[in-house]
Amino acid sequence: MRWISDGPSKLWFDRNKQRQNLPIYLATLGPKNLELTGELADGWLGTSFIPEHARLFFDHIETGARRVGRSLTDLDLQVNAGVVDFSADLDRLIASRKPGLAFTLGAMGSRQHNFYNEVYQRAGYAEMALQVQDLWLRRQREAAIALIPDDLVLKTNLIGTKEMVRERLRAHQRAGVTTLRVAPDGQTLHERLTIQGQLIDLVNKVNAETNEGLPYF
Repeated sequence: MRWISDGPSKLWFDRNKQRQNLPIYLATLGPKNLELTGELADGWLGTSFIPEHARLFFDHIETGARRVGRSLTDLDLQVNAGVVDFSADLDRLIASRKPGLAFTLGAMGSRQHNFYNEVYQRAGYAEMALQVQDLWLRRQREAAIALIPDDLVLKTNLIGTKEMVRERLRAHQRAGVTTLRVAPDGQTLHERLTIQGQLIDLVNKVNAETNEGLPYF
């Protein structure tokens, strides 16, 4: 046994319980690294993901997979589907998510190298993404947040009415996503668990429509 960290919380490893064939997941965004994911990894951890533009990622992963005699279906395509929250008050739901998107576009990297910003540019949001980045770096944060389009918030989260969320689940399934990572919203554990339970019901219903599983966690 050994530990890592000098702090009060130490991480322990049991050498007698080594796991064989530990799955390798890569979180990649650029074309070449996506191809590497297809060549080497058991799964992909996707971020800045819009299911309608899934081929921006999957084509490169598939190219790498085919290079070594594999197919896209050999990988667990696991994406961050964002925050989950149910309400007909779309103005409130959308407004609460815009600061996070503006931060991603503006602050996650330098002006020359922001891989998240580049992904949204490739997905058709180039002008907006560059404007938000420029405003953020010039410390005009409120102006940057105001430029985030409502539709981008809706496409990158599972928010709205249950029927709206169900349709977003269908979009992920049609795109070929195999696993969703989600973040139920809520002020308390009970609220988050309630929202998670509602999402589970919707996932089960969407899976029943096609008999194709869409796992989540």
